[in-house]
Amino acid sequence: MKSPTKLNLREIVVMASISVVFGVLYLGWIFLGQIVQGVTGPVGHGLMTGFWIMASIVCAYIIRKPGVALIAEMIAAGTEILVGSVSAGSVLILGFTQGLGAELALALFLYRSYRLPVLMLSGMFGTLANFITIYFMYGYSQYSSVITGAMLGAMLLSGAFLAGWGSKAIADSLSRTGVLDNFTLGKVRRQQRMEKNALSQD
Repeated sequence: MKSPTKLNLREIVVMASISVVFGVLYLGWIFLGQIVQGVTGPVGHGLMTGFWIMASIVCAYIIRKPGVALIAEMIAAGTEILVGSVSAGSVLILGFTQGLGAELALALFLYRSYRLPVLMLSGMFGTLANFITIYFMYGYSQYSSVITGAMLGAMLLSGAFLAGWGSKAIADSLSRTGVLDNFTLGKVRRQQRMEKNALSQD
């Protein structure tokens, strides 16, 4: 008997494919982030950090099984290194902490709820983990408490809206094409359509 929490081959392939795409995009986002930080400082850069959590939330929202958020983020981090990141160590550490943060938020709900507020919380946990990691890794204690607080606020907003809401929007768009019909998200959306049609016929 197959475990309901064990990943099957189809889920692994899709998770890996999505994560690889995001890993490539993550590297480009780093260069864009450096430009933004040069112009706006760390607070402006903080508004971009949610993007680095999206692989974990997109995959977790589609597949809805324990461990997916963390594994997806690690695959994305590994891809980022393979395609040209010069900071392999820090990328892997950030990939782990970000993925773990996103994973913990989903675990709080026992992996039973993937509503938008839960996904936004997952994004916020991911960016909070990012903040804690870079605070010590890159010496952000050099900034004043005002700037540090503003940066944290910007990162949490980015986690909620860019990572949480944005990931849901991307996955829902993919689901509408029918390519995710064999995954949990596709099955849930199909059930919702059936219930809606049944209500409209009453």
